[in-house]
Amino acid sequence: MKRNRLFVLALAGVTAFALTACGGDDTEAPATSASATTAPATTSAAPTPDASAPAAADAGGDKEICEAVKKAGDESKQVLFDALQDGKEPTVKMLSETYTDMAVALGKAADAASTDSKVANAVKEFQTAVTEVAESSDPVAAGDKPAFQKTAANLTAACKETGVDINF
Repeated sequence: MKRNRLFVLALAGVTAFALTACGGDDTEAPATSASATTAPATTSAAPTPDASAPAAADAGGDKEICEAVKKAGDESKQVLFDALQDGKEPTVKMLSETYTDMAVALGKAADAASTDSKVANAVKEFQTAVTEVAESSDPVAAGDKPAFQKTAANLTAACKETGVDINF
């Protein structure tokens, strides 16, 4: 019974990650990720007195961050799909490693953002939640907790406002 529950819950997580793949092609992500690295750094390093310029840069940067988050979700999902296709059941170790890798990718995405960005704050909160799940002795149960689900929903909503559909 516990083995089936783990499999079903892991599959539910994989399905959520799979949904992040819908809504765009991967060919745009690398090109836009390169520009995301430079635009927010310029905005953060040299604030301009014109208030509208940083707002416009943040809006573009937020979209880039959401695309990086989507890519991180896709990569995590792929690890689990590959294991399932090979006939392996997701183990606690595999789930922990996948969540850890995702937390690292989320951290990189958040570091490229301005600190006052709604998207950046949502990414940082979700990164903290993902890290907690990765460090948990039962990642499946930790991922089912309402606090984790709330941070995932907040990130999904924040990215939806930028035009990037993710679903964690």
